[in-house]
Amino acid sequence: MIKLKRDTLNNVASSEVDLPKKKTLDLVPKVLQFGTGNFLKAFVDSFIQIANNENIFGGRIIAIQSTLEGRADAINASDGIFTHIARGMHQGQPKEEIRIVGSIDKALKAHGQWDEVLEAAKDPNIKIVVSNTTEAGIAISPDDRFDDNPPHSFPAKVTRLLYERYKTLGKDKGKLIFIPCELIDRNGDALKECVIKLCHIFDLEKEFIDWVDKECTFCCSLVDRIVTGYPRDEIEELAKRLGYVDNNLVVSELFHLWVIEGPSFVKDIFPLHEAGLNVIFTEDITPYRTRKVRILNGGHTSTVTLAYAAGLNYVKEMVEHPIIGSYLKDLLFEEVVPTVPGNKPEISAFAKEVLERFKNPYIKHSLLDITLNSTSKLAVRIIPSLVDFYSTTGKLPNRLLLSVAGYLRFYKITRTDGKYFYGTRDNGEEYPIRDDKEILEFMKSIWDAPDASFGIRQCRSIVKKALSHPKLGAKDLLKVPEIVDKISLYLHDLLNKGAVETVRSVIYDN
Repeated sequence: MIKLKRDTLNNVASSEVDLPKKKTLDLVPKVLQFGTGNFLKAFVDSFIQIANNENIFGGRIIAIQSTLEGRADAINASDGIFTHIARGMHQGQPKEEIRIVGSIDKALKAHGQWDEVLEAAKDPNIKIVVSNTTEAGIAISPDDRFDDNPPHSFPAKVTRLLYERYKTLGKDKGKLIFIPCELIDRNGDALKECVIKLCHIFDLEKEFIDWVDKECTFCCSLVDRIVTGYPRDEIEELAKRLGYVDNNLVVSELFHLWVIEGPSFVKDIFPLHEAGLNVIFTEDITPYRTRKVRILNGGHTSTVTLAYAAGLNYVKEMVEHPIIGSYLKDLLFEEVVPTVPGNKPEISAFAKEVLERFKNPYIKHSLLDITLNSTSKLAVRIIPSLVDFYSTTGKLPNRLLLSVAGYLRFYKITRTDGKYFYGTRDNGEEYPIRDDKEILEFMKSIWDAPDASFGIRQCRSIVKKALSHPKLGAKDLLKVPEIVDKISLYLHDLLNKGAVETVRSVIYDN
């Protein structure tokens, strides 16, 4: 069976596969990409191929493996060619798109090929820099040195790259647009702040620092696409079906969204939206972030602890469960959507789309994985919706209050071996609770009480202690006795009646 490379593209006979137009494989690089992982392949790289096929962008990518481990060798072995399979629900029916992507010109390693990376950065055709160096990537390091090959942190690499480009191309031809994809709030601002700080630490010229500050553009962006990566459990079947072997094949959901905040000229230089892609250019990313965090992420966080306690394991099971699924739908449309600022029909349509994404038959999204670090997630995704709903309507958002009780019930620590902490589902099955150790120790302390019957008084005491912890961001809730009482009642019911019956009662009470 053939291996997918540039010289074997003509042998791909499957009618299911969308091939790159031949002329797109010879376009000049216009993008530097820090990162060689699956997300960027199924997101940015696929988008650029789609745009190139439509004669819209007209540029390729030089991918940079910024860490010691990565996919540079594998990408180069296939001449930058790989398959992207997007799967999901569309208008209530399963849909699959299979595309061969040829937008990567080559991949370079920062470690071992740093001089080549700097040479690539001096190319005046390069206009855009994208990145996905993980949430921890946009941070400087005490080990950063300007003359290291390469510098240690990602922002230090960017600083050195910009300096070499500035010295070679000058102020006008050297300026760049940065569009980071890291999952942190205002990622562009964070990257710029790190770079400017490093410029001062490295004692670089004031003229250069002013150029970085005023002439280079650091866009904040919001990315949204579930990428499951290389499908090991079905790769043999896919190879037979497609007629070739592709070790770089990547699978994602069908849905995608990229919101880019920046000056209007950014969309002229990088016009992916003209290819029919769900890429939005805006002057303010805040409404889009609020919508995603409260509806998509909030939908997960509000429901997973309840669903997992009830014995469910995956998101699809959760949303299709007759009781839990109904609770989630009502929570989103009755209590969360009203708190999200903006066009209500658009926001409701987004919520409807989220529920459809949760039903994706191709993605097995583990509920237990989503429970990781639930304390910080509750503080960002749930508490603001709860507070806004109560302050604007004067009514109790009972489903959101139940989600707080569900979080507390999930953090009922029944055992610890000194290193790991465990809870127990309604059926008695044990599960690990993963969060900051300080939070876990705190939760253990409030659940370790002499009165183990967990009557309503004991539950109220647990609720008050938990809500007082600063990392939960819920201290204001303590000022409203009826909120404390309701969460306490729900916690008591979860412990004594179980998740399904408690959720059922809340659905019918509303």
